[in-house]
Parts: sequence; structure tokens; C-alpha cells
Amino acid sequence: MLQWPFNRKIGPETIMDPVIFDQIEFNPDPEKFFNKMRIKPGSRQEELVLSLLDEGRQVGRPRAIYTITGIDQHLDDGVVLNGIRMKSKVMAVNLSAVHRVFPYLNSSGRELFDWTQSKEDLLERYYAEEISQLALRTAEEFLLSHLKATYQMGKTSSLNPGSLEDWPITAQRPLFQLLGDPLESIGVELTESMLMLPNQSVSGIRYSSETDFSSCELCPRENCSHRRARYDERLLKEKYQ
Repeated sequence: MLQWPFNRKIGPETIMDPVIFDQIEFNPDPEKFFNKMRIKPGSRQEELVLSLLDEGRQVGRPRAIYTITGIDQHLDDGVVLNGIRMKSKVMAVNLSAVHRVFPYLNSSGRELFDWTQSKEDLLERYYAEEISQLALRTAEEFLLSHLKATYQMGKTSSLNPGSLEDWPITAQRPLFQLLGDPLESIGVELTESMLMLPNQSVSGIRYSSETDFSSCELCPRENCSHRRARYDERLLKEKYQ
């Protein structure tokens, strides 16, 4: 179900209430999943995973939430969004010509998280975690398509707290503040250590961009399963230091 936003006045500013998607369709493709996991046809794993995919399809309810906020102030080391300061040199550079951003949160959903945790067999839990990750990607793709279609956004980029030291994981708290109460709206809670539950959740700020940008380009960490772009030391030194 889509809960559409309403505008509310706080002082002289107008703030858009978050938009919530809590019934995103989840229909994983078995063949694509088998290829990713390198599962051979006719194997025991195929039978097991087919059963788990069916369970995940019935249980899964990926979710997403976002809002729109104008940039109150551009600083040398960050920006101010709805009175909340976000300190990040990378953000200051990337948003220097931007006037509105889309704070967001995507999640596999609490149902799949609880389902995964209920699996006592290690192999079953491993596959269940991968299925939950697929649900997260489903939510990510859904939200991005919605933003591009609704707001005529062309090329976009995203900044994610914790992906770089420049914008640490502690930035989760002010980001959650911009989104209202994600625990109540889509079932995502923030722990004292700033980790999200369900664990298959991603938060960030999306914005229109003329050039492609990925935090991975500025991260030297090796052997990262979530890497989406090569580390570019030259880009880091020339543009962000």
C-alpha cells in the first residue's frame, strides 16, 4: 500500500511527510537465483532452494520509505537539511549544485528477517539470507523507478552513511530523523550501535547527478562483496581532499 505525502508547516518552511511503500511485490526468479548461487539442476540444493524460494515469496514484504527535503544551507564540510546538519566533505562537494534531495530507506521487511532467523540449519539460513538480500534489491529497484518516473529524474547517485569514514555510520540517526519513525512505518529499527534491523536494509540520500558516483570509488577496502565500482585514489585526492 502506498501512503502518499502531505505537506506540513513548521515555522516558515514546508516539509513533505514521508512516502511509504509497504506492499512491494516480491516474486524472485528461480533460474536467476540458481545461476547466482551456482546451483546445479537436479541437485539436492535445487530442491531445497526451490522450497525456500516459495516460502520467501509467500512471506516476503519488501518495504521502502522516502521524503523530499530542500537544502537549507551548503557548507564547506556538509549541508543542512530541514535544520539538521549533515557533516561530510563528499556530500558538500557532490551536492554543491543540488537544491533538493531524497532521504530514503529500503528494507527486505521484518517478515523475511524473522523467517531467516527461524532457520536453525546453517545451509537453510544461508540461502534464506540470500533470498532476503534479493528482496532488498527488489525494494531498491522499485523505489528508484518510482523516483525517476514521479520526479522526472534522469541520472542519479546516492550517498550512504557508514560507507565512508567521511560520513560515518553515526549519521544514521539524523537520517532516520528526517524519515520520521521508520520502525513504525516500515518496521526498521536502529540499534545503539547504529546498525539496522532487519539487517537487509539500506539507508541513504539520493539526488540528481550529471555524473555517476559510487561511494565504492572512494573506499580502499579490499575483498568487499558489496563493491560496485573500483577504488579511484586519484579521484579521492583531486576532488575530495
